[in-house]
Amino acid sequence: MEDGYLFYVIGGVLLLYVLVMIPIQYRNIAATKEEFKKTKKTHNETYEEMSFEEQQLQFNLQGNPINLPSTLIAALIYKIVHRNK
Repeated sequence: MEDGYLFYVIGGVLLLYVLVMIPIQYRNIAATKEEFKKTKKTHNETYEEMSFEEQQLQFNLQGNPINLPSTLIAALIYKIVHRNK
């Protein structure tokens, strides 16, 4: 197996992963923003009231370096869609 071929396979898998994660990240961002509006609490207050499991899910979903590109793209899409609201 050539090294170039392996590079393209790994790159393709990572690209597919990022593309699949964009809608998941978008829904997470939208739900989090809606919860902030509904409870009228700050970011820190909301996260302090979350259970440990919810905090870990949020951290793993948004804090993972592999998820960073999909998080940034989803946040950009969210801001574009909701800029006039």
